Amino acid sequence: MLPRRRKTKQQQQQLLLLPPTTTTITTTSKRTPSALCILEILEHILSFLSQHALRNVAPFVCSQWYHASRRHILSEAVWASNFQAEKRLEAISKFKDCQILTLTPDAPQLRSLPYTWPNASHAQRQIAWREVLIHIQKASTNKEKKNDELGLDKVRILDLRGSLDVRVFSRVVEQCLAQQLVVLQLETFKPGDYFYLERILKGCPRLEVLKVEPQSDTIHGQAIPGSSPDDPGSELDSVREAALRERQLIEPLEWTDNLKLKTLILFRPMISQRVIQAILSCCPEMRVLKLFSMIERASLLDPATTITAAAAAATTTTATNDTIPIAVTPIYLTPIISHETPNEYQRMRITSPYDIDAFITHIATSCPRLHTFHLSLHTRKLSAETMNMILERLPRVRHWSFAMRDIAPPTILPILQDRTALNGGRLTSLEIRCAGFMDPDRSTSIISKTLHEFLCTSPTLLHLVAPTVTYYTEYLDLKRILVGSKDSHPDTPRADGRFWACRSLKTLHLEIRARFESDTLQHSRVIFGYLSKVTPKLEDLQLRRPYLSFWLAGGLCLLSRLHNLERLKLCCRSYTGFYESDVLEWIKREGHPWGRVSPNRVAVSSSIADATRLGCRMALIRAGLVAPPTSYHLSGYSSTSSSPDSGITYPELKLEDFASLGEIKDIEDLQIERMLLYQHQKPCWPRLESFTIAHDGWFNNSETSGIERLRPDVQFRFETQSFHQNGYH
Repeated sequence: MLPRRRKTKQQQQQLLLLPPTTTTITTTSKRTPSALCILEILEHILSFLSQHALRNVAPFVCSQWYHASRRHILSEAVWASNFQAEKRLEAISKFKDCQILTLTPDAPQLRSLPYTWPNASHAQRQIAWREVLIHIQKASTNKEKKNDELGLDKVRILDLRGSLDVRVFSRVVEQCLAQQLVVLQLETFKPGDYFYLERILKGCPRLEVLKVEPQSDTIHGQAIPGSSPDDPGSELDSVREAALRERQLIEPLEWTDNLKLKTLILFRPMISQRVIQAILSCCPEMRVLKLFSMIERASLLDPATTITAAAAAATTTTATNDTIPIAVTPIYLTPIISHETPNEYQRMRITSPYDIDAFITHIATSCPRLHTFHLSLHTRKLSAETMNMILERLPRVRHWSFAMRDIAPPTILPILQDRTALNGGRLTSLEIRCAGFMDPDRSTSIISKTLHEFLCTSPTLLHLVAPTVTYYTEYLDLKRILVGSKDSHPDTPRADGRFWACRSLKTLHLEIRARFESDTLQHSRVIFGYLSKVTPKLEDLQLRRPYLSFWLAGGLCLLSRLHNLERLKLCCRSYTGFYESDVLEWIKREGHPWGRVSPNRVAVSSSIADATRLGCRMALIRAGLVAPPTSYHLSGYSSTSSSPDSGITYPELKLEDFASLGEIKDIEDLQIERMLLYQHQKPCWPRLESFTIAHDGWFNNSETSGIERLRPDVQFRFETQSFHQNGYH
């Protein structure tokens, strides 16, 4: 007879904690509705699902869903010129099967570093770009010969990162992919290169989305053939350079065909009012229009009159309410007669103020379906009267975006609330973006206080994207346990007993830090505990913190109460505790507890005594002798609903619900919640798709192996991103 094997310490703890298991066989399956048996209807329904659901949920329903979902899954091929030669060839081999093609000068995980090319010479980067451009041109030739071996027929989304060069545009966009592109994303245009806008719109007949927007805080130039005069393959002779400069002076845009464009996002465009209005006149289906930091360029219809007005404006020293006083140096001092034709140098550098009233009226007439709007100017800010006029002329817009300097006065956001309520609409989305060198100080208490007042009085807000705005932690400290909340100075931010009114918030991009941050762990517990109770429906969360701790005492595990969370991104200057053993065990889908939490470090206690104590408390809760934690009822999952969206009601918050905010007891209560949810088969973060960590420093790809083992269904990614005051555009 074989000797009995003793149970390990971990097995003994699990026996003490887990309730007796009973096997029950239940089924909720019903007959498939006849409408879903029609392939066209099924594919239309699947088109609304996210890529994560198409990959991890839909294929496992049945064979019909498997084959239908595969047609909606988008495959991406990422090529970077700083890849090793073997990896570059591997990326090129995926071009023929991808729908999303990304060409970038550096690998995504190494972007935004001051030194992008530590081990690659200029010649090596030139060779890398030559090989990919030659391959794309060959693929275009094979496409004309109906050879699918190298063709790029499936590419619908093209993402060109880095500073766009004219040769990349002509060789990739115009010659190869123009007729099939639906989405074109460019990271940056030089202000003088916006004459390519006409060629893009005319050459891409199927284009629906055009984005010219930086995706990181630092834009690096692409080292491509022809980008340097010293390059043997350069074609920058004097004739070609003169032709390019002359091309910038042409503003025809005289075509009558309507465009399919639905989204237009331009960053620092140098375009005249006539040109942008001509574009919008051909876009009746426009839904999203964002014009960031526009450089107001004069129209060339009447150059002499325009230059005379510009010269007069350049010599004016009086600053109006709408104009930020800056030192203006006249470009030319020679007086211009009205009938005199300006030379090329003068025409290239003329700007004139937009007629905002006429411009907004034209947008309201040409784009009746517009629901998302942003307008900011490069050289001046919008006054309260102008903002009020924009809100009045565009009553259908629900997703508003503003530059930070335009909402710096504390009266702007109340105008936004009053105007949307007056129009009978709902403010559902607010985006606050940085707009160049004239932004106010991000650390001022005025912006933070204004935003706090706005969040406490906007119940319909669903999306808040403000990564450049500093929101003080003291406003979340309802118990006033932080050091900064105890300061008696009248300008010190402190909680006023109110909660955020936007409890249905789904998107939150914000920088949250304390004015006086002494204990990072305690501040983190306040932030994560507040968000987990006030905004339980968050789906997209991006937080910027100076310091981040992955220890249990840091309270990151409190975010596991957000059962609808799909995307999580944490940006910090530095972090601690990521490589400690068992620190991230809570991220697993199972609801096993982690024992006692030490307030000093991390520590996950593995003693049988702590496990026994926790098991006894669970037994008392199951017997009805002890009530479960209050936060368990606040999460809306105390009922056994079968879907994360069905039958979930969130009770009204009271100040008593935050009795353990910022304390270790809040994390200990979370263990009970996780065990109760595990009994109802409610895993941790069931809808999580991606988890990204960005900080100042270098990452090794092997660092993600441990966390990928815990959640193989989630895409974990490290990004290197400089963390400074104006780290986002």
